[in-house]
Parts: sequence; C-alpha cells; structure tokens
Amino acid sequence: MARSVEDPLVAKAFDRKQSHEELARAIAQLGPEEAAFFLHKLEMALRKRKIQLGGYLVAMVAWLAGMTLALIYFGMNDGSVAWAFIAPFGLVGVILYGFGTWAERVGRRLPPGAGPGTSPPT
Repeated sequence: MARSVEDPLVAKAFDRKQSHEELARAIAQLGPEEAAFFLHKLEMALRKRKIQLGGYLVAMVAWLAGMTLALIYFGMNDGSVAWAFIAPFGLVGVILYGFGTWAERVGRRLPPGAGPGTSPPT
C-alpha cells in the first residue's frame, strides 16, 4: 500500500513547532469554501489517526491474548507446536492491515456535496 500524503496545511495543524495562533491566522485568510474544505480535511485526518490508534491498541490486545493462549497450548502438548507462537503475529498483521485500509478510506473521503469529478477550491 502506498504511503498517503497529507495536505500541507493539515500537516501544519499537527506540527508541534507551529503555534495555533499562526494556524488560526492562516485559516482566517481563507475564503468560506476553502475554510470548509480545510475543516473537512482536518476532521478526516483526525478520524484517520484515531482509527489507526484504535488499530494499534486492538492489535496489542490480540497479540497479548494470542501469545498467552499459545503458551498455554504449548504447555499442554508434547509435540512440535511452534506454529502457535507464529499465529498471533499473523493475527496482528491482519488487524493492522484492516485498520490501515479503513483509515486510508476515511482519510480520502470527499467533502459533503462534492462529486467524484470535483476538485478542491483554489
């Protein structure tokens, strides 16, 4: 999956070096349509980051539970059960991929009222 590129003005909103006053002045210079478009992009970027964080947390819990179950299964069997310790990592990969795909889809969502052929305001 290709790395998504955030809008530069949205990236400034998440930059810790940038003060909120500077960002507010930059937004104040935008027109009403541009400001609404920026607000939509900012909301989608925040939702995307929340989904990604949720995915990380779900993956950590799944990994912990999977490794605990693998250890229990390993202790109860005499044969070769090394696959039990690999399976939790596969589960984590599937979870992260699913949440990442969902987050990318949310991040690319168009503003309300914008059709597929419309471009952002200039």
